[in-house]
Amino acid sequence: MVEHMNHLGKAPLIFGLLFLLAFPVIVFRGDDRSDTLEFWIFAQTHYDEFSARIPAFEAAHPGVKVELRLISKLHDKLLAAFLSGIGGPDLSEVEISSVGRFFKGTKEEIGFVDLTDRIDREGITDEFVQARLAPWSLGGRVYGLPRDVHPVMLLYRHDVYEEAGIDPASIETWNDFVRETRPLARDKDGDGRPDRYPIMLSAHKPGHFWLLLLQNGGGMFDADGGVIIDNDIAVSTLEFYCSLLNEAQLAIPEFSQDPASYAAMKEGVILGVLAPDWYISFVRRFVPELEGKWRAMPLPAWREGERRTSTWGGTMIAVTRQAENPDLAWEFAKFAYMDDEALANRYRKTFIIPPIRSAWSNPVYGESEAYLDGQVLGRSLTELAPDIPGFHLNPYWAEANDLLRQAVYEAANGIRTPAEALSHLAEQVRALRDNTAETE
Repeated sequence: MVEHMNHLGKAPLIFGLLFLLAFPVIVFRGDDRSDTLEFWIFAQTHYDEFSARIPAFEAAHPGVKVELRLISKLHDKLLAAFLSGIGGPDLSEVEISSVGRFFKGTKEEIGFVDLTDRIDREGITDEFVQARLAPWSLGGRVYGLPRDVHPVMLLYRHDVYEEAGIDPASIETWNDFVRETRPLARDKDGDGRPDRYPIMLSAHKPGHFWLLLLQNGGGMFDADGGVIIDNDIAVSTLEFYCSLLNEAQLAIPEFSQDPASYAAMKEGVILGVLAPDWYISFVRRFVPELEGKWRAMPLPAWREGERRTSTWGGTMIAVTRQAENPDLAWEFAKFAYMDDEALANRYRKTFIIPPIRSAWSNPVYGESEAYLDGQVLGRSLTELAPDIPGFHLNPYWAEANDLLRQAVYEAANGIRTPAEALSHLAEQVRALRDNTAETE
């Protein structure tokens, strides 16, 4: 365990706190568990989905029991279990913003089973959208199966566009978007601010900026682990982002609470949102009054003829190195993430597009969606899915993502220029990487 802790530098205190946090979860385990799979998840919607599916797996594997556990602060507790070497589950889901925390140290210290050979041996590598394997891969090895693609579209008020004479087909680039939607942002009451906005962007969280940066070909790290968040692509993207919020006044800052954002949609203040597949289902659920008035179109490209989508969010399922029966755990991982009917049911409830290309032939993706005035949303999303941008996993990603939040806040609110905010961010990330390397 000491060797496991060396790469953490000052972390013994943190480790102790994590262990205390995880103690109630990791100590009460039975002895003979070779026919039992403990599976940790972090979201209620995932719990509901897998609860319905697990009986089918158990029926196909007599004598096997799957214990599904919805864990609060899952990532902290899973990390504590890995560091202590005890109490970890057989399988766990991990959310994309936290995954870097599990890849510090040497390859031998990674708590997940390397799935690369299993994936190759079963010939399923090409089944997946390759860009979705990257966030769960390090050094050319794959440690998790992706749950989703999360292609992003622009959800826009079709009725308002039609009334204003705006043809969505005329918006191919972000410059087109600025030109075509500017008439929508009029200040009728003379208070100095538009009464409605063509788009909503966050001025306090990094998600919207991040997906636009990926679409523009940028990122936090390159394939070799170099920090690139202060390069020309990142600076120009953030400058454009801030101009929509400030000088152009085409973007309304996202509200700090989601219900307030949904209320602004209902009131007609927000006319467009950057919407990954899952967020479209949120709007359908929380803004039912606007059924038939929204439609989704590909994102405007940064340059004519270039990528019309991005990606936002993600989850993987991984087999841990503490699994007593990793072969059985692998079988469940495939069942949970690759079963065609389960993926179709997931789409019906959440609009989430699976990363498995063969699944897209299911008729469910060709069904019209009443909330979007009969648009065949699944077809649009699956057509964009192969073109989502990649993402390089890095051991420092979780910390860098936290720091990105501050940089976006400072730039969007005029505290620093975009170039200054990203330069400061890059310095912090490089220092974090260099200081950690010195302690190893």
